[in-house]
Amino acid sequence: MRIANWYLLFLIPIVIYLFMRKKKHSSLKFSNIKLLRSKRNKNKLYKIGKYLVLASVITMILALSRPQIPKSSLPFIENGIDIAMLLDVSGSMESVDFQPNRLEVAKNTIDDFIEKRIDDRIALIVFGGNAYTRIPLTLDNELVRESVNSVEIASVKEKGTAIGMAISVGMNRLKKSESNSKIMILVTDGDNNAGAIDPITASELAKELDIKIYTVGVGTDKTILPVDFFGVTKYQQYEGGLNEELLTEVAELTGGAYYRAKDNKALSEIFSEIDKLEKTNFEHDNFKEYYELGYELIKLALILLAIGLFFDCYYYIQIP
Repeated sequence: MRIANWYLLFLIPIVIYLFMRKKKHSSLKFSNIKLLRSKRNKNKLYKIGKYLVLASVITMILALSRPQIPKSSLPFIENGIDIAMLLDVSGSMESVDFQPNRLEVAKNTIDDFIEKRIDDRIALIVFGGNAYTRIPLTLDNELVRESVNSVEIASVKEKGTAIGMAISVGMNRLKKSESNSKIMILVTDGDNNAGAIDPITASELAKELDIKIYTVGVGTDKTILPVDFFGVTKYQQYEGGLNEELLTEVAELTGGAYYRAKDNKALSEIFSEIDKLEKTNFEHDNFKEYYELGYELIKLALILLAIGLFFDCYYYIQIP
């Protein structure tokens, strides 16, 4: 607890002194005071009203001194990391070499990663034959997670894998960032075969903007796609498809790293590794938000005052 206007507390002993000080009363002469003594003895609690009024005044002084208690600890986000998540939603991400498929595993892994990054701004870009921003940079990681979980293959209509376009869109999200650290995480299972921008050219521009790119290749050496054959699901198998050389060059050019995930567990471990590498460094870990107790104390003071005046003026009778 802290008290913002602590100096007002010095008024409390002054108020108590003024209350306890004996007052001179005028006296009346009576021939017989037995009746009055009897009346007074029956009303020994006649001072309770005055004590309640005193308590009200003291409580009001406490309220004016603004006592506060910590409400919560909030992140200090000035030096956070800005992250652009680039997710491939091309048709090959439906491959069932990952269970249930590559896209669903990637979505779940990205969701777990985002959940941990509460101090950072995150943008979501999806790409296939083209690329677009699904969520711009935001601190609302719940919003980003909801968007990630709703991504589908049909999120991008154009067929193909436009890695260069994805990097360019991600770069546009990050280029105006004033963050000390800006990174992209590119998750794909293919080669650049669409879009008007070459991935290496886009990566060179990203390097000039101090944007680091981590590339993650998803999938085994075989792509297994479900095909509907007259109401029966069959599977077609394809060899290769992932351009590891390109992804390695993109990562190394920008100071990032390339990872290969051949199963669900490996993909999860890769994101854990990136999470460790890209930690937010704060000058201050957090700041405290305080709850003001003054309003509650004012309510209490008014209640005590009302009860005290009732007792003092109406309920009990003071006989000098």
